[in-house]
Amino acid sequence: MSRSHQSDRLARLACHGQCRPDPARQAHHDRLLRVECDLDAMVDLFETATTWAELEYSTEETIAPHEWLDFVQRHRWHDPERMLWIFGLATDIALRAVPTPAPAALGLAAGSGICPVLDPVEPPRRRLRVAGP
Repeated sequence: MSRSHQSDRLARLACHGQCRPDPARQAHHDRLLRVECDLDAMVDLFETATTWAELEYSTEETIAPHEWLDFVQRHRWHDPERMLWIFGLATDIALRAVPTPAPAALGLAAGSGICPVLDPVEPPRRRLRVAGP
């Protein structure tokens, strides 16, 4: 039996009858089920976790990180504790990431830019002494 066929079979066994993902999310659902038996699926999970805040994933087609732990608890696994550990770590990575701030506008105001304009400095005033007779 090929690795792909075997992991598909195991994924179907992990999903019980009450689990009915949206048709649009079915592909991502099945990839998440393969995490336990397919290293490529696990790498894909962590790639999604590390890029979640940077890329725009479709929440209609993707099970979001805040749903991953519920997903683990709703499915059957050979090693449930390990799956909770893996998905917990991936969830933590995804939800701790801070979105990259948008770049600031490039308009320059006085004093901004590579060489800021310094406040003008007044030259020291010299007092003249008048010599007496």
